[in-house]
Amino acid sequence: MRPPPLVSILIPLYNAEGYIAQTLDNCLAQTYENIEIIVVDDGSADGGLKIARAYEEKYDNVHVHEQPNSGAPRARNLVFEKSKGEYIQYLDADDLMSENKIASQMEMAKKCNYDSKVMFSSKFSYFTKSIEDAAYFYQPIDHSYDSGIEWLIDAWSGGGFGVVMGWLTHRALIAKAGPWNESLRKNQDGEFFSRVVVQAERVMMSDDTMVYYRRTGESSVSAQVTEASAASTLASLKLYEENISTVGDPRLKKALAYTYLAFIRDYYPRFPQLRNEAETHIKRLGFTFHTLETPGKLGLLAKVIGSDNVIKLRYWLGRL
Repeated sequence: MRPPPLVSILIPLYNAEGYIAQTLDNCLAQTYENIEIIVVDDGSADGGLKIARAYEEKYDNVHVHEQPNSGAPRARNLVFEKSKGEYIQYLDADDLMSENKIASQMEMAKKCNYDSKVMFSSKFSYFTKSIEDAAYFYQPIDHSYDSGIEWLIDAWSGGGFGVVMGWLTHRALIAKAGPWNESLRKNQDGEFFSRVVVQAERVMMSDDTMVYYRRTGESSVSAQVTEASAASTLASLKLYEENISTVGDPRLKKALAYTYLAFIRDYYPRFPQLRNEAETHIKRLGFTFHTLETPGKLGLLAKVIGSDNVIKLRYWLGRL
């Protein structure tokens, strides 16, 4: 009987001195015992690195590395290079997991004979100060899938999104997908996991686990809306297109068209050149902006007046 596989918890750290201790304590409290915790500090200007070093001195399974400030994708690539685990758990320096998260998902992995092409997902909640106040953020994709492609179809069609810390993934699947894209400013996780998930033969949801995404209210790259950040988001969608280029399922192409439609909706009326470019990609996929059926409650209205007019109506109603 094989011993329990090693799980690597990979944490990029940048200016999170107020949260990193709680996050490391949370990792150490995981009921799955065979773990290593690897932190890469991305040139922090606060005391977060010092706190992480103190944990490294105290615990044999905590390892800390440093790099000049290069961004989270580079930190995630380096922390993966430094890891040894058969399974990979990405975790941001201010987020948390239920204590049974890794144990529950590894029990599912065991029942699958540790098949490298099976991924494991988890429910998630938002919180600010305490996870005791967190409420489960329900998403239609919160169930198991017979293939990663089916998960992507539902997610891109408006069924929800995967969060970085929700996934537990076999090392071989990540290695095959390739490194995090270090040129992207926005949606790095969506682009990276699109490459991983599309290869998965199954996605299994652990119903008894929860991960917790912290809302700090502080300024972050993800919160900044500029033309450069919008262009980076659009670039990530173009990479989606490349990542699924060998998949012949027409449903996936339509789901991808929805991501471009969501981009146009989210940035309307700003950045018209980028929105026009997104519309061009919708056409390249074989659809038209006006007739592409809108997912969700506005779908019926879109059938009557077109998705483009629904987006305009949604914008103006929001300004009233």
